[in-house]
Amino acid sequence: MKSTSIRLIDRALYVGPPGVGKTEIVMQKAKEEAEKFGKIFVDLREADEKTTENIFAHPEKYYLYYRLIAPHVYPEELSYPEKRTANGTDRAFVDYVPPRVILAMTAKDIHGVLFIDELSNVQRDDQMSMFYSIIQEKEAAWTIKLSRNIKIVMASNNAEWSEIARALPKPLRNRCKIYTVSAPSIDEWKDYMVRQYGDAWEKLCYAYLKTYPFDFIKPPAEDDGFTNFPTPRSWTSLAVLLHELKGQCDDEFIEETVIGHLGKEVGVKFAALLKTKIDIPAVLEKLRKSPEDFEKLSTNDKILISDAIAQLGGKTLAEEYSGLLKYMGEKSREFLVLILVMMPKQERLELLRRMQSMAKDVIKVLSSYTA
Repeated sequence: MKSTSIRLIDRALYVGPPGVGKTEIVMQKAKEEAEKFGKIFVDLREADEKTTENIFAHPEKYYLYYRLIAPHVYPEELSYPEKRTANGTDRAFVDYVPPRVILAMTAKDIHGVLFIDELSNVQRDDQMSMFYSIIQEKEAAWTIKLSRNIKIVMASNNAEWSEIARALPKPLRNRCKIYTVSAPSIDEWKDYMVRQYGDAWEKLCYAYLKTYPFDFIKPPAEDDGFTNFPTPRSWTSLAVLLHELKGQCDDEFIEETVIGHLGKEVGVKFAALLKTKIDIPAVLEKLRKSPEDFEKLSTNDKILISDAIAQLGGKTLAEEYSGLLKYMGEKSREFLVLILVMMPKQERLELLRRMQSMAKDVIKVLSSYTA
């Protein structure tokens, strides 16, 4: 299943590559469920003292989320001894007090998600035993019992993607619903980028991936332990950083930045696209007069020219390049789609408004990217 299909199912374990969005989507779904229940969403990692006090006073109003990074938590950290005296006597005893975030999730009327991340990276047997108890019974240590309304959701990398991943104990696996997670589609990734960053990302990344989709996610061919590799997460980071660095750095630094995000195999290919030098104004003028010359361009040149066309704006495209758009709608529709995706939404709307007389099949392509 794609990572975009992740749902908040109690004791669900999502297993897949790093960087495909497991963590982010679980949190997103938790926020959506909180809204559905009409409750206040609180990420306990960010909750201040006043918010915590309100949660304890009115647990029915809140929906809690906490991401627990499994390898970082040990059994001895789940409760702390505190000396007490029995009422009316001098008899002393020790009680065990859980951390604030765990205590909040034990409240009777509380709802929420305990997200146990990196479960397969746990190395100690006593840690794994602790998580077995939490996942199976929602209990741990002497006094901890999570609310029945707290869902436990887990995520792991498998051995193919993590050198330190351990096989999970069979009884633990048998208590879980295990889902294999893959990367989102390139178009789903693009939609996420638009929602999250608007136009503040380098859309040549999307154009490249639509042309070379197998470079979206892959492990390094030769892994020396220090070589990066492409994932949706690394493409996201690169696209945002390239937008920030545009016009500020030389080609060498940009190439090293690309390779540092994507690894050498894919990074060299994408850096070659960024370094391709063509006379864009001259090519645009030629295509304005002879749209059929678009087919004579190399793949990298087509990607770069598509990006340049997208930056011209709806008014200019409609008035000066309608012939090229019509040609691309008939002969090179995949690059017409790239142009539309790379245009700001308002410019797409302006282009559609000005080109009502365009052929119906091209109008259909335009309309699907202006909704």
